Amino acid sequence: MVLMVVTVHIPPEKASELGKSYLESLKKYPPDRSISKTLAIGVRPTKDGYKIIGIGDVVKGKFKEAFLRQVQSSQEASVDIEGYRYEIETFMDITEAMPIIGMKAPEDM
Repeated sequence: MVLMVVTVHIPPEKASELGKSYLESLKKYPPDRSISKTLAIGVRPTKDGYKIIGIGDVVKGKFKEAFLRQVQSSQEASVDIEGYRYEIETFMDITEAMPIIGMKAPEDM
């Protein structure tokens, strides 16, 4: 399993703009479980505005498609919303990471 973690930072005065942009983005890029599944979306206020984290489980063999889709969606928001910043990180789960170092993940993982 590959997890894609998207972190977004926006100024406080842009929150409603981002909400509208997100709803529009869902129309253009509707959730597609054949590519990835949303595990969680979390929002928290910060001293600089809002921080939003989205975590998706990418379907095996669909990383490139999922990544490009996320970049396109995020780029559109970054053009439309002043102060919008984003970062995309990917993580392997332990069952994929352990073999890289020549080990097997524990059975109960």
